[in-house]
Amino acid sequence: MRLIRKIRFSPATVVAGIALAIALSGTGYAAVNALPRNSVTTVQVKDHSLLAKDFKAGQIPRGAQGPAGPAGQAGPAGPPGPAGGAAAIKWALVNPNGSIASQSGGITVTNHTTGQTILDFGSASNTKLIQASEGLANDSAVRGTVIAGPCGGTAEGTTCTAGNDTNHVIVRTYNAANAALEDHAFYVAVFG
Repeated sequence: MRLIRKIRFSPATVVAGIALAIALSGTGYAAVNALPRNSVTTVQVKDHSLLAKDFKAGQIPRGAQGPAGPAGQAGPAGPPGPAGGAAAIKWALVNPNGSIASQSGGITVTNHTTGQTILDFGSASNTKLIQASEGLANDSAVRGTVIAGPCGGTAEGTTCTAGNDTNHVIVRTYNAANAALEDHAFYVAVFG
């Protein structure tokens, strides 16, 4: 006891001891009592100090996507599709004299008279769209209407003087007054 009485504490030692006691009591209090909800903000958190386990699933956005991996093996072939038809469009540019200036292929002239040309398209045309229009192949004269339709005497067409079946198409070109047939260049096309 005498020894304790002989120790004299300086004022600085007393202040340091009190400060130590206060500091330890605050740490102990924080360790015993949990922090209130949402009391820690980004200001109090040191950068890069949190780990993935500190967050709930989906709380952190994903980073940039990495490079694509190698392609996998090809899967089995699918079922075959429906059968396709023949060429979708056949067309011809015809000179005023009835000869073919240019075409998509497989078209021949069966008969030509003044202002009337019958062409063989090689397949039935009576149930398909037939389009005819003026052409300028070796012909810059003023002209009238150009009409076309299938041969074969069907409800869709007319009876032709030559090549009277549905493979044939008749084209008629008229003069400027649309009063008489007259030779002129034309385009004709069968769709489908």
